Amino acid sequence: MSSRGAALAPQARTRAGARDLPWWIALCGLCVTLLAPLFVVDVPPLLDYPNHLARAFILDSLPQDAVLAQFYAPHWSIIPNLALDLILPPLIHVLPVHIAGRLVIAVAVLLPVCGSVAYNSALGGRWWSLGVGLIAYNDCLLLGFLNFSIALGLALLLAAGWLRWREEHPGPAIILAIAGALALFACHLMGLVFFGALIGGAELLRLHQLWRLDIARPDIPRPDIPRPGIACPGIARPDVARLGIARSGAAQCGVARPDTGCSGIARAGIVRGSVLLLIFAGPAALYALSALQQLGGDAEFLPFGEKLQQLVTTFVNYNWPLDVATAAVAFALPALCVLLRWGRVPGPAAYAMTLLLITFLLAPYAWKGTYLLDTRLAVMLGFMLFAGFVPTCIPRMLGFVATVVLALIFLVRMALLISVWTDRRSDLVDLRRVLQSVHPGQAVYLAEAGIEERPDYWRANPRRRALSDGTRTDEHLGALVLIEHRAYWPFAFDNPSQQPIETREPYRTLAGRVGHIPTWSETAVADVCGFNDVLLMEADALPDLPPERFRLLARSGFAALYAVTACHPPG
Repeated sequence: MSSRGAALAPQARTRAGARDLPWWIALCGLCVTLLAPLFVVDVPPLLDYPNHLARAFILDSLPQDAVLAQFYAPHWSIIPNLALDLILPPLIHVLPVHIAGRLVIAVAVLLPVCGSVAYNSALGGRWWSLGVGLIAYNDCLLLGFLNFSIALGLALLLAAGWLRWREEHPGPAIILAIAGALALFACHLMGLVFFGALIGGAELLRLHQLWRLDIARPDIPRPDIPRPGIACPGIARPDVARLGIARSGAAQCGVARPDTGCSGIARAGIVRGSVLLLIFAGPAALYALSALQQLGGDAEFLPFGEKLQQLVTTFVNYNWPLDVATAAVAFALPALCVLLRWGRVPGPAAYAMTLLLITFLLAPYAWKGTYLLDTRLAVMLGFMLFAGFVPTCIPRMLGFVATVVLALIFLVRMALLISVWTDRRSDLVDLRRVLQSVHPGQAVYLAEAGIEERPDYWRANPRRRALSDGTRTDEHLGALVLIEHRAYWPFAFDNPSQQPIETREPYRTLAGRVGHIPTWSETAVADVCGFNDVLLMEADALPDLPPERFRLLARSGFAALYAVTACHPPG
């Protein structure tokens, strides 16, 4: 480099850093705003979250806690759903349980956001990816699917590394992908599926590029596939750019190799396919050894119309018109830009989104004891709207208007979410007030106001207890009986194919007898032998339980607690 070039290089880096500063400030502001709701309530209203937190509390407490040891035992095995069980118990050991839980929620919120930004940057994008904040609090996160959310973010980060390093540094990229695939298997199996679609799409694109250059357009000199340790200056070649070949590093060398034609493409396909098999061989072997592999025959499919509706319900929050508007903007802006050639979906993302869409259309709603499988695929597609689209030449005015609209929608959604989560505190106060008389070692039955039982109540949609599509978010709050009072409650997640704990007898029989969470009318005539108390939730919508069987101990708004005085049902 000349002395003049050496002198200009630091200045160029300084100017680039100055241009990047607003983007970094915006990214940090986005992350801080997304974390704000976690400071307003100690038990956020994520449906499954209290149950997961209770299991982590159990795993940290066993075996030294003799009270919990009479209810539960650890049951570790090969389970593709362990992120919380591996992360939360060590945190609970050194931090208060509700602080540890919210730290993990923060990871589940931010990791997909950072993964989307990293993946979009690897494609050449920048500002558009910050719109991912619109979907950070998506349907699956608000349902408490934290393992899935963590796996989704990790998959995006690993895929971003694959796009950046696969061609120029294949060895480290493959090693990272192998380790990442094993980590994704441990986090959540659907994250592994997402990762497979992301890197599988990138590999399919590369083979398609080779085919177009060698077969469809033999008149165009074939760019060399970069080899490890070899680099060359970038060459701006319009013919190569038109076909979608990467414009950086060795991919622009334009060196013809003798290994061309159908045989060369077949050989490249075998090599790249073998690499993918190597990456996923470990997770495949673990899956074959897991209890999940032995399950089956229970697939459930939604009607096609309801399946497509899930592409919108991905954006579900607490106001249905706002959720529909958010989905419309998130889909319409990229579609308009692609149609008018103001933006593009780069090849790796286009192939990945095609694979995800096909899988979404074919996937069941439930299978092997896991529900909302196709919903999770819809969430992946929702994140790809921001991770996989790159604006190129959007008119300045449209770009300004789009930025303002996206920012306003994001701020309104976050303000609404914070308001709802703040209201949740009153339910927690009521619940904790009535649970004061519960002692360690007791068994607490749980009942609730059923949707069919109190339709007017649920039609009013008390937002702190339900999402905008009517999905309840308070059903697992009874887990506080265990977390804060070390008492037994019969609805802990203890499926041996999905969780590393098991319920001991006679409590397993008790839980099996209860089955689902009963309504008020079911509880009034239920066999509650073996239980000391009954916790009634949504008590503000219900009368007292029959006094000849249940003695009221405490009632406070959302919750009521009864002592069991006659456990057998009438007659």
